[in-house]
Amino acid sequence: MHFLLAARVPWRRLLPAALFTGAFYVGLGVFSKFYFSSTITSDSHTYGTIGAILSILTWFIAIGAVIILGAVAGAVWQGRKEPADPGGSNS
Repeated sequence: MHFLLAARVPWRRLLPAALFTGAFYVGLGVFSKFYFSSTITSDSHTYGTIGAILSILTWFIAIGAVIILGAVAGAVWQGRKEPADPGGSNS
């Protein structure tokens, strides 16, 4: 994330997003072990090569969702951690 943002965001602010993304990726790994391995095999037997390709494509979409959800969860965490109005104009 630090590299993709051209070092405009410090590492410390990116840590929550990185932790959430890592946790979601571990969760997807556990889910994939039980679901996708059997799905790819059964879809390959049922639909042929295209069935296996569609199952793998579904896995790629899940990876994209993990990356997006990790970034969003980190941004929400960071937003709640910072004060809403640092200028104090509400008082």
